[in-house]
This record gives sequence, C-alpha cells and structure tokens, in this order.
Amino acid sequence: MFISAARIRVAAAILGGVAVLGLAGCARPVTGTGTPAATPKSAVTSQAPPSVAPSTVYVTPPATVTVRQAPPKPRQALTPCQRMYAAGYSFDAAFSAWAEAGFPPNWDADNDGFPCEQSYGEQN
Repeated sequence: MFISAARIRVAAAILGGVAVLGLAGCARPVTGTGTPAATPKSAVTSQAPPSVAPSTVYVTPPATVTVRQAPPKPRQALTPCQRMYAAGYSFDAAFSAWAEAGFPPNWDADNDGFPCEQSYGEQN
C-alpha cells in the first residue's frame, strides 16, 4: 500500500502538535497569542489578611415579667348561726340550739333575746 507524501506531512504535523503541547500544555491557560498566560508578580506574593481585633458583643437579656398571685383570703370562721342557716335549719331550730348551748351572748348581737338575727333576719 502506498502512502502519499501529503498524508505523511499531515500525520507529522498532527504528531508534532501533540508533542509540542504535551500533557502539561493542555492544563495551562492559553491567551490569544498562544503562549501561557503570565502571572503578575504582585499576585504571586501572598499578603496576610488584615488583623481584626476581637470585639465584645453585649446582648441585653430579655425583659422578664413576674406575675404574683394574691394570697388567698383567709377563710373566716362561720358563726354557729351562719352554719345552721347554711345547713337549712329553721329559726325555731336555731333558737332551740341557742337555748341548749346556755344562751351564749355571741349568738344575740343586739341583746334583745332573739339569736341569729343577722342570719335569719328580725324575728321579734
């Protein structure tokens, strides 16, 4: 088989181009002139980043609200008349209980002889 001189020259040109570029040549940036781009001298030297002094950050705490409940009112003790009235006893039953207790004066607030008038109302 006969290979023409033109084919040999094309093959030589292709192989020559690959040999000129090589593997490292493909990795280099190519400028419009076909030569690798030159890195400026100032870009080669590295500069230390400017030192920044540490700063303190103050965060104000969130506002807190304290809710205090009023203490429960002290429960007042009920008088015997109030207990009998709340339990549903009649005035006659309260009068009998007053007599059986020995006619205590604290059952008759106005000393008119009728007990539990604050609970049962005027009974005279």
